[in-house]
Amino acid sequence: MKKEKVIKIIKISAIAFIGIIITLSITVFLIINSYINKMNLVNDNVDYELIENHTIEEEIHEADEIALEDATEIENSPQEDIDELDEIIRVNTEEINQEVSSEDVYNILLIGSDTREAGGSGRSDAMIIVSINSKTKKIILTSLLRDIYLKIPSRKNNRLNAAYQYGGAELLIDTIEENFQIDIDKYISIDFYAFIDIVDSIDGVTLEVKEKYIPIINFYITEINQHNGVNESDGLLTQAGTYVLNGKQTLGYVRNRYIGTDFERTARQRVVLNTIFDKVKDLNYLKILNLLEKVLPRVTTNLDKKKIISLISSLPTYKSYAIEQWRIPMDGTYSFLTINRMSVIGIDFEKNISELYKKVYEDK
Repeated sequence: MKKEKVIKIIKISAIAFIGIIITLSITVFLIINSYINKMNLVNDNVDYELIENHTIEEEIHEADEIALEDATEIENSPQEDIDELDEIIRVNTEEINQEVSSEDVYNILLIGSDTREAGGSGRSDAMIIVSINSKTKKIILTSLLRDIYLKIPSRKNNRLNAAYQYGGAELLIDTIEENFQIDIDKYISIDFYAFIDIVDSIDGVTLEVKEKYIPIINFYITEINQHNGVNESDGLLTQAGTYVLNGKQTLGYVRNRYIGTDFERTARQRVVLNTIFDKVKDLNYLKILNLLEKVLPRVTTNLDKKKIISLISSLPTYKSYAIEQWRIPMDGTYSFLTINRMSVIGIDFEKNISELYKKVYEDK
C-alpha cells in the first residue's frame, strides 16, 4: 500500500514537472514570437523594382560634398583601363561564375543603410557578410567596400552600393552573388537609429578618437540632432582621447569617410561590430529585452520566424565561436579608377574570390 502511494506521488510529480516545462516552453515561445513580430519581415519572393533614369548627379553621394559644377571637371581614367576592367567583370560573371554554398555555412548579409526612417530606402553605407561556419566553429565578418566597380544585374556596371539604391536588398544580394560567386542565405538591414539604439543599450562603445576625426564626428552628430529636434550641440566632442561613446557619437565615428580611406572606415566598422558582439553576449535578461524592444522595429529581414528562433536558440553556442574579420578587396588586389566621373575601385576578382572561399569555407 505504501509502495503504491509512493508510485502515485512520483507519477503526479512527474506530470506536474512536465506541465511546468511545457508551460515555460510555451511562455518563452510566445515571448520570442512577440518580439519577432516587431521586426519588418519580408518575403523572399518579393521582386525588386529598378529605379530608372538616375543621372550622374544622383550617383554622387551627398556626404562627398562635391559640387556638381566641380564634378563635371573630373576626368575619367584612360579608356583602355576602363575597357580592361569591364572585360574582367564580364569574364568573371559570364564565363567562370560558379556559386559556392555549403551545409556547414550560413551567410547573412548585414546591411547598414543611411535611411533615417524604418523600412525606408537609402544607400548601403555598410555591407558585411556574416558567415557562421558550424564545422570550423568560426564567425567570419567580410566587409565589402562600397566603391567596388562591378556588374549590377539588369543595369550597367557601377559601384556596389548603387545596387541597394536601385533595387534594395534583393538587388544587392543578386549583385554580390553574381560577382563574388557566393551564396547569400538571408539578409538583415538596419538603419541609423537602430544602430544608435544598439550602442546605447550596451552602455556605449570604448573608442579612441583622434583630433582630426572630431569635426567629422560632430558634423554627423549635429545632423542627427537636427533630425531629432534636439539641441544641435548635444553630444558634441571637444577634444581627442579615449571615450565611451554613445550611439550617435559611435555612428559618427563609423560613418567618417572624409579622413583616410574607405578601407579604414570599413576597418572601424568591423572593430565596432566586434565590440558590440562581445558586449551583447554579456547583457543580462532585462537589458536584452530592452535592446530588442528598441531595435527590432527598425530591423528589416527576409529571415523567417523558424530560422530566427533557431539563431536565437544557438546564441549560447555561437558565444564560443572565434570571430575573424577582413575586407574585400584585400591588399594588393585593387586599383583606383575614375569612371563616369566617379571614383571607383577595380579589383582582381579571382584572387578575392579565392580568399573568400578559403576564409569562409576552408575546405572548398
